[in-house]
Amino acid sequence: MTPRKALSVVAAALALGLAPPADVAPSAWAAENLVVPDGPKAGAKWDPATTPYLIEIIDLMGSTSLATRVVVRKSAQVGFTVVGQAWLCYIIDVAPAKTLMVLPTVPVAQDFAREKLNPTIEQSPAVRKKVRKQVSRSTGGSTSLNKRFPGGSIVITGANSSADLRSKTVKYVFADEVDDWPLDLDGQGDPMAMAEARQSAFEATADWKRLEGSTPKIKGASRIDEAFEAGDQRYWQVPCPHCGEYQKLTFFPDAEGKGGLRFNKEFPHNAWYACRNPECGVGVIEHHHKRAMVAAGKWVPEAPGPGRHPSFHIDALISNLTTWDKLAAGFLAAKDDPVKLKAFYNLRLGLAWEERGEAPEWQRLYARRGSYARRQVPPGGLIITTACDVQGDGIYYEVVAWGAGEVSWSIDAGFLPGVTDDPDNPVWRDLDALVARRYPDAYGNAWPADAFGIDSGYNSEVVKSWARRHHGVYALKGEDGWYRPALGTPSVVDITLGGKKKRRGAKVWPVGTWPLKSKWYALLRKPGIAEGEAEDPHGYCHFSQFHDEAYFSQVTSEYLKEVESKGRKVRQWMARGQNHLLDCRIYNMALAAHLGIPDMTPEQWAALRQVRAVPKPGAQGDLLAENKPIPADEEKPVRRDEPPAPAKDASLADLLA
Repeated sequence: MTPRKALSVVAAALALGLAPPADVAPSAWAAENLVVPDGPKAGAKWDPATTPYLIEIIDLMGSTSLATRVVVRKSAQVGFTVVGQAWLCYIIDVAPAKTLMVLPTVPVAQDFAREKLNPTIEQSPAVRKKVRKQVSRSTGGSTSLNKRFPGGSIVITGANSSADLRSKTVKYVFADEVDDWPLDLDGQGDPMAMAEARQSAFEATADWKRLEGSTPKIKGASRIDEAFEAGDQRYWQVPCPHCGEYQKLTFFPDAEGKGGLRFNKEFPHNAWYACRNPECGVGVIEHHHKRAMVAAGKWVPEAPGPGRHPSFHIDALISNLTTWDKLAAGFLAAKDDPVKLKAFYNLRLGLAWEERGEAPEWQRLYARRGSYARRQVPPGGLIITTACDVQGDGIYYEVVAWGAGEVSWSIDAGFLPGVTDDPDNPVWRDLDALVARRYPDAYGNAWPADAFGIDSGYNSEVVKSWARRHHGVYALKGEDGWYRPALGTPSVVDITLGGKKKRRGAKVWPVGTWPLKSKWYALLRKPGIAEGEAEDPHGYCHFSQFHDEAYFSQVTSEYLKEVESKGRKVRQWMARGQNHLLDCRIYNMALAAHLGIPDMTPEQWAALRQVRAVPKPGAQGDLLAENKPIPADEEKPVRRDEPPAPAKDASLADLLA
């Protein structure tokens, strides 16, 4: 044997001796090698005692585990990021293979690599020495989204990138935040199906692995909820410190009133948990018991059976990274606002939010009408929005006044008749008058709409051209889907009239209509002022005698129906009649969200009252006295001197300008 060959044999033997054994448990490897890059223990090795419920999940990803698919439905603040980091680093050091990590989008993937994975690799010596250095213009080195190491690589990409999802075979897949993935990728199919197909070469050997994790969003449209329920549905059960009975912690009591977090409605909340065992001598589990209980916990499947993969539910109730008092405070802050309550369910309880698609009976809304005057701002109304829905034979519109706590008053609603396909038709002059109209208040002032929106889905070129000529008017376009923002980022589109293209395009703002419709129905179910209370409930909707039966029929005209879309069952909105005024209200809500109305603090509303709820110099009497006629000069078009809608990130001062 030559000296060179002898040295290579020795080197190989040493390498084998220094390498971790293939059967080392991933959690044990992580406790010894994984350095946490951020959070309260940044720079320290991962401590399994902080999140004991993660140990079993991490170990199922080991090379000796028979599990292939593992699903985790989770809330925020439970430490799940460590599971992904531990598995990826374990792959690099112990079980090298080609691996794919998929996040919702490529920018999110870049953020994860920069803020999570790269610091973990750099601070964990066992991993750092295996990953090839990142070198620009090198085919052999690592890159920001491709970590190369002996025996394998990790490609990090987004579910919106068909190129990475359709390329080479991989053994391992980490699918993160899957509820934010698109259902269909550019018409090419489900990105999850694409990721699964990349593992097909390992189906016969059954040594592929896929970890799917996410915070759930909407019931019936949630990938992770569906995947969790298809599995064996494991919950972390903990022993009562008094009677020792193991039980699953739930935020709300069950139908029999057992269990549940109990707390004071006012600070200090002093949250405690009610033991489910009726024979428990104490029954009160204090927060200081939680850490020891969680440490003694165990995973218990509620739906075991053949063919079911391991699926885990983790929420903030068992997390040592937050407190029960924080949960109580979060619920109390969100309970009156359906949008905030949805976020609480998702981010704190790890549960999918079930949208209620049944509209309240319009007859009940008709019966509860008030008696404020039309086209006049009632006391409490401080901000005004107007939204229009364009049809072939005319334009529907609604004007809404908004007050503190997102309370609203519909102060005008109607229809401007006329053919809308020609910009010279009289109906557009009527709309000119509407956009210029001012609305008198109780103090002798008259205000224009702070934001004015018009739907551009019908006769779109005419609408966009009209909107472009009116300073501060929003051209809107409704978009389906549960995960869209109320008012998204605008796109600039060309305007073509009579075959001629305008030099500058028009901004078109996408409106996420589906979640806004659910919120609208939730607000309509709000009761009026309870006895002994001085203020309307959060988000209460006011109507007056001038709203007729047709108005209420339209604003409650849609319902949720379960349909099959791209091979999956989803719930989507269907119309049972004319819904134009419903669209107007949804667009008004989008404009209100854009102005920041749902998030304004009591202090901001108080500052706004100091500017707007004050008598005009020389004003006489109350312009809002019941049945008082609208002043004649308010019916005439008035030139709008200031832009009606500030930028999305405008300060309160900008809003008051």
